[in-house]
This record gives sequence, structure tokens and C-alpha cells, in this order.
Amino acid sequence: MSQKDGGICNDLSKIDKLLFGIRRSIRYHNRRRAHYDRLHNLSMFLSALAGTAIIASILGKMGSPWALVLAALVTVFSILDLIVGTTKMARLHHDLVRRFISLEKKIVTSADQPDDGYAEYWSERLDIEADEPPPMNVLNMVCHNEMLRAMGYPIEDQVEIKWYLRWFCNWFDWREHSILNKQ
Repeated sequence: MSQKDGGICNDLSKIDKLLFGIRRSIRYHNRRRAHYDRLHNLSMFLSALAGTAIIASILGKMGSPWALVLAALVTVFSILDLIVGTTKMARLHHDLVRRFISLEKKIVTSADQPDDGYAEYWSERLDIEADEPPPMNVLNMVCHNEMLRAMGYPIEDQVEIKWYLRWFCNWFDWREHSILNKQ
């Protein structure tokens, strides 16, 4: 998530810019983990619901067409959950968050001369980013705006993101080129 670390926050030191990017990455991966957890829970709910309906259909003698349709639904939901790999992806993003937090902790606790370790910190950040899946750019910009708000920057420093782009930012990147900086 190394995009936009220094563009708006030009008054920050190198370490502060690095921390900004790390904290944004933590927000980003927490959002991705939550997204995959929600998908998995929805898939399990729908599978359980359809499975219960199959049993009710068979016991209630609703007829074989209903049982067949409901069995197909259970199969489809389970296959989709398996293909998307929701639990695996949630675990990956959870692990990335832990690594970024560990790096942030290392930087913050070396408050004496943090600029001395900049190259080491940057290297460790790049090691973590090497294990990341391709970023969702719109979501990354949403997290960037959140960090700016959390740090008290004026709204003019944020990038403008249309509501529909924010709404679908966990699903796919589209029209990210249409997002403009307000400056």
C-alpha cells in the first residue's frame, strides 16, 4: 500500500510518512479481513438456511423439485466460498495487519533517533508488501482519507471519492482514475 505516502503530508518527516503509510495499510487490511469474514459468514448462513430447507422439504414431502433446487443452492454457496477462499484471504489480511502493527511498534518504541533506522524500517515494510495481494486502489484511497481525518488534516487534503466507488471498493477496482485530489 505504498501509494500516496508523501503527496499530501509534505510537512511530515520521513518516519512520519512511513508511519502514515503503515497505519493506512493496517486500516486497509482490517477492512479486507472484515470483508472476507462477512462473505464467509453470509455463505455459511445461506448454506445452513438452504440445508435446513432441504430437510424440511424432504420431511414435509414438498416434492423432489424443491429438494433438488435447495440442494443445488447449498452446493453453489459452498463452492463460491471455496473458490473465493474467504477464510484464507481473511487470515492473510489478519497476518498482514499483525506484521504492520509489529513494524509500527518497532518504529514508535525507538523514539530516540527513529530517522537512524529509516532504511531498516522501509526495508521491512517492503518485505511485508511483497506478501500482499494486489491492492484495491479505491479502498486504499478510502483508507488514506480516513488516516487524514484521524490525524486532523483539513477536508481539502482528502481525495474525492464518489459514493458508488466507496460502496464497491471491496469488490473490485473501477474508475479509480476518476478519483481526483481536491488540491
